[in-house]
Amino acid sequence: MAINDSTDRYYFGAGDIFGVLRALQIERSTVNVQFENGAQLYNTMVLDANLKDRYFLLDEVTPRDGHRKVDEGTTFSLRASINGIKVHAKDLKSSRTLSNESGIYYVIPFPAKLLYLQRRDAFRAYVPGSMMAVAEYRSAEREDMPHGRIMNMSATGIRVAFPGGIKPELQAKERFEAVIKIQAQEQNLECQIEIVYYEYSRDRDLTICGCRFVDLHRNTQMIINRLVTFLQRESMA
Repeated sequence: MAINDSTDRYYFGAGDIFGVLRALQIERSTVNVQFENGAQLYNTMVLDANLKDRYFLLDEVTPRDGHRKVDEGTTFSLRASINGIKVHAKDLKSSRTLSNESGIYYVIPFPAKLLYLQRRDAFRAYVPGSMMAVAEYRSAEREDMPHGRIMNMSATGIRVAFPGGIKPELQAKERFEAVIKIQAQEQNLECQIEIVYYEYSRDRDLTICGCRFVDLHRNTQMIINRLVTFLQRESMA
């Protein structure tokens, strides 16, 4: 589950949090760690994320004196960035320290919530049902082609609700060829999208998926920009 507050998005669902952590892992993004009651920043990386058991692995922190603090269970926060979008989680604590031939790493339970700071130039507009906006995803690696209702849209991406669960499970950074159909405006757009986060809601039997556009053609970007502006004006009318 995700809750918006202005340009901030709080993720509470394990699937959403997992998607962000996996993206940090795949991008090999530097993660900054700050311990409670301390001002110094330490550096590390996400080595892995486990959705089933809801934990992730952090590499040993540097400078080296931070290891003792993590090992002792000192509470800390983390900050990172994915494609210019900032990630922040707090009240984290290592459950255990492990090691292998590559060195020391830490097992960290998922945070209770994670803050995703959207870029200010990417206003996310609600897409009403009357627009009859749907998205169809295609991939050579998948037999089934997911299609669902577009919930909101920005200049940089869309959020889609797919009926039921998706098998095999979606993966952060997975890419699809997409067709966006805005039936109320008789508009069809072809583009490439990349999965940013996803979560299956058992209560509603829906898979909620956030995606970003990849290498949009200039004309397609202009059409999307105009559509987002139209939706923004309609919401303020």
